[in-house]
Amino acid sequence: MNFLSSRKELWLTYFLAAYCAYYLINSLAAAWGFTTDDAYISWFYARQLVHGHGLHWQDMMPAVEGYSNFLWVMLAALVIKLQWPLVLSIKWISVISLGMGLTYLYRLSRLFFSPLLAMLPVLLFSHYTGVVWWTVSGLESTFFCALALLLIWQCAAAFGYVMLSASPMTSSKNSTPAWIMTNIALLLLGLTRFEGLVWLLPVAIFSVCQLQKEGLTRFVHGYKTLCLWGMVTFCCFVLPYTIYFVWRLEYFGHWIPNSYLCKAMVPGQIGVVDLDYLHIAIALIVASLPYFLSRKDCRHLLLWLPSLFYGVMLWQADPLLAYHLRFFLAPLALFSLAAVLGVYQFLQYFKFSQWDLKLMTGFVSIILTFAIIPGNNFAHLHTTAAEYQGRNHNRMMISKILNEQASTGATVLLDDCGMILFHARPDLHFIDSQCLNNAPLAQAIYHNNLALYADHLQQEVKPEWVVVNQPALAVHLSLLMETLVQKQFLSEYQVVATLRSRATSMEAMDHYLLYKRRSAS
Repeated sequence: MNFLSSRKELWLTYFLAAYCAYYLINSLAAAWGFTTDDAYISWFYARQLVHGHGLHWQDMMPAVEGYSNFLWVMLAALVIKLQWPLVLSIKWISVISLGMGLTYLYRLSRLFFSPLLAMLPVLLFSHYTGVVWWTVSGLESTFFCALALLLIWQCAAAFGYVMLSASPMTSSKNSTPAWIMTNIALLLLGLTRFEGLVWLLPVAIFSVCQLQKEGLTRFVHGYKTLCLWGMVTFCCFVLPYTIYFVWRLEYFGHWIPNSYLCKAMVPGQIGVVDLDYLHIAIALIVASLPYFLSRKDCRHLLLWLPSLFYGVMLWQADPLLAYHLRFFLAPLALFSLAAVLGVYQFLQYFKFSQWDLKLMTGFVSIILTFAIIPGNNFAHLHTTAAEYQGRNHNRMMISKILNEQASTGATVLLDDCGMILFHARPDLHFIDSQCLNNAPLAQAIYHNNLALYADHLQQEVKPEWVVVNQPALAVHLSLLMETLVQKQFLSEYQVVATLRSRATSMEAMDHYLLYKRRSAS
């Protein structure tokens, strides 16, 4: 007999949902002041597009794909075109994306669990501090995460998995509408970020597993359905993405975006990003083992393969890319579900009643959430956001000085190219000291020989202004600027402004140094 009535379970589900909403609303309010400088890079490209300059870093310069989020740039361009407040609009798009992503995670969990237990992965994932941090950042992180969770949910639904009811889970008829949504989500992932195509791999492997398990003829109900699904994939994913990719290749001239060439393979950073993820996910991996070691269907592939593929892809990436698991949010969400499945599977060995099994699963999962997953301290979030506002204030001051004092068409070597560039005069010529928006630095002749490019800057370019991000230089994150300093490049410049961060943390006191060439008028 089931002692947990559906009404009681529904009320407990509502309680968990209300707590998640309360926690997220307060966390978002505390962190709302944070906007990452990198977001302004995407917004700058969007503004260039709206103003008729194309997706160019600057006029009269070769096109460089310095952004890594094409669809997000298009959304920002739409916001600018409609003359909506840019920062506020983008943040609200991210908040809506977060809500949709958590809804998709819940719907995916309902393919395994009743409503109460399906809320536990939502609680676990939303508790992680990186979720809120990247939601308010201005970047596409939660938008991309929502698309990934939509993809996995619809992929499972397409192959006949339906929401769990009172009866044991069974596989129903395959769903063509869900397969259409699967391909649309995959297309949007590929358009949002270049590595979105990685999500094709777990979908393909899961599909092959299902076909092998069910039998091709029985599963697709004949040749017509197989052809229909093939046409859906071609029309909804292959054809539009091929058109986009050919345009990309023609427009920028490179198979891989400049942003990935710069950040994906960084010397001396082997395994650093993966270890950051494992530091958070290891408890979830251990908790999920009873599920992975038990008898299961092909759906388990959708839960752990994304983490594996992202771990391989980012094994030597720049650690700054994955701060607060920016690129691992969707894999973490899927492992949150796997962890609850593992707890549920483990507790089944104790022969609890259905009522006790659900309560114990919820109890253990809640302990796991608050004991293992780094959560949000509202006061700390507010303080950290205020620190970033102080940095942004310094960036605005640099833009103001350049706008007032730089000569027409002056060249600026910039060590932090987001907000400063966005608010600077359009006639100023900016050179990114990172290779992100610097096409020559991505070329082999300079990419593997920073000293040669430093000589080029010192002897030929001779920028009138130089902006140095002092903390990045101190911890060796600005290799070109470090090379220039070693070559006594700054001896030809004088300090015009020293901008101290308003931060209360122990980070560097002198956050930015603005230099002007002595010979410059």
